[in-house]
Amino acid sequence: MNDDSPKEVAWHFGYATALAVSLCAAPFVPEAILAYAGYRYLRHFTYGWRSWRAPGRVPHHLGHRGYRDETTCRLGDATWPIGLAKTGQVWLRREDLVQGVAIEGDDPQFQAQAIGNLVFGACMNRMGAIIVEGIARPDVADNANSDVQEDVEKEEMLAQGFIELARPFGRDNEVYSIDLDAVPRPPLRIAASTLAAAIADMRLGSEAETLHGALMPFIEMVAQRRKKNPLELYAAFVDAVALERLVAGKYEFDLHEVSAEEITSADGVALKAALDLICAIPKTIREIGRIALAAHAAEITGLKSVSLTEGLELRSVVSAQGIVCIRPSSPLTTALVIARCVEALMDGKPGHAANNLIHVVYHAELSGTLARRFRAAAVRAGAIGSLSLPARPPGHIHTATRKTTALRIQGRDWNSEGAVGTAKVISTIKGCSFTLDIEMPA
Repeated sequence: MNDDSPKEVAWHFGYATALAVSLCAAPFVPEAILAYAGYRYLRHFTYGWRSWRAPGRVPHHLGHRGYRDETTCRLGDATWPIGLAKTGQVWLRREDLVQGVAIEGDDPQFQAQAIGNLVFGACMNRMGAIIVEGIARPDVADNANSDVQEDVEKEEMLAQGFIELARPFGRDNEVYSIDLDAVPRPPLRIAASTLAAAIADMRLGSEAETLHGALMPFIEMVAQRRKKNPLELYAAFVDAVALERLVAGKYEFDLHEVSAEEITSADGVALKAALDLICAIPKTIREIGRIALAAHAAEITGLKSVSLTEGLELRSVVSAQGIVCIRPSSPLTTALVIARCVEALMDGKPGHAANNLIHVVYHAELSGTLARRFRAAAVRAGAIGSLSLPARPPGHIHTATRKTTALRIQGRDWNSEGAVGTAKVISTIKGCSFTLDIEMPA
C-alpha cells in the first residue's frame, strides 16, 4: 500500500468501511476493521510514518525528516551517494558497501570517475582511503597527437583529482601519492611474506612458489651477514650456475667463494639448515621453478620503490585513516601492493579498519588469488574493499571474484568529453537488491 497513490488508498479505505458496515451484526468485527483501515490510511499520510522501498536506501538527511526505509524499518541512514537514477538519487549505507563493490569497465575515464566517486563518499563519511591505481602506461611523449598520451596525462592527474575532491571537506592536505615507477622516492615497505604472496598470484606455478619459499630464507640470512638488501641478491641466486653451486653447498659473494662446510659460527648452522631446504626440492621441480622465477628476478633485484626495512607502512595509513594513492609500475608491483594491503587488513582485531576504504585496480595477468584474499581480509577488518575489473574479466579472475562482491557497477555509454556518463548498477545486497541505470556526473 505504501506505493499506492492517495486516490487508491482512499478507495481501500472506502471498501473497508463498506465491509465494516455490512458486518455490523457480528460483535467487534466492524470496529476492528474500521480501526485497521483508519490505521493504514493515517500511516500512509501522517508525517513521520512515511516509509518506502527506495532504489537503494533512504538517505540520512531524509531520515532526519521522518522518512523510514522499508527494508530496515529504521529512519533513513544512508550516507554514501552512488549516482543519479530516473527515480532520484541512489544512496547506500557503509554497511552495504562492506559487502563488496566491483567496478567493471574498459574505459579508463569511467574507471577514474567511479574511483573518484568512492573517494568522494569516503571524504563525506570521514573515512580513510587507499587507492591502488592501474599500471602506468608506456611513455609515448614522442607521439604528441596520440590519444594514449592524453590518457596518460589523465592517469597522472588522478591523485590531483583526489585533492580537489577532498578540499571542500578540509582534507586536501591528507592526500599522499606514491608512484612506484618514479624513483628515487620514499619506498613502500613490504615483508618477505609480501613477496611470497605476490609470486603466488603471478601464475608462475607451484614449482616457483616452492623454490622461492626455500630460497628466500637463505637469501635473507646471507644479506643480514653481509649487511645487504635481500632483494638485490635475488637474481644472483636464481641464476642456473649459482643455484647448482648452492645445492652443492657453495656460493659466491662479492667475488669471494664461501663453502657451507667452512662456516662454524652459530649463524652458520642456520645457513646450513636453510640450504638443506633447497637441496630437499627434487631437481626437476627446482629447475622448473628457477626458470619461472628467472623471468622476474631482474625486476625483483632492481626494485627501488619497495623495501624490506624502511618506507611507508600501510598499517600506519589504515590506523591514521589517511588518503593514499599508489600507482604500481608492473604486474609484480601490483601484486606486491595488494599483498601488503591484505597484510595491513589482517594485522589487527576484527573490525579494526571499519573507517577505511581500500580500492584495487586488479591486473588481468594475475591469478585472482590475491583478489579473493583481499576481499576476505576486508570483510574481517570491516573495511570497504572494492575492485576495478575489465568489462569482461578473464575466466580465472571471474571465477575468483564473482561471489565476493554484492554491488557491481558496469560502465555504459561514456561521454568522450567527460561531462556525464551512464552506468548499470546491479545490487545483490541482502534486503536491498535492485538493477538500474545511473548517471555519474564528472
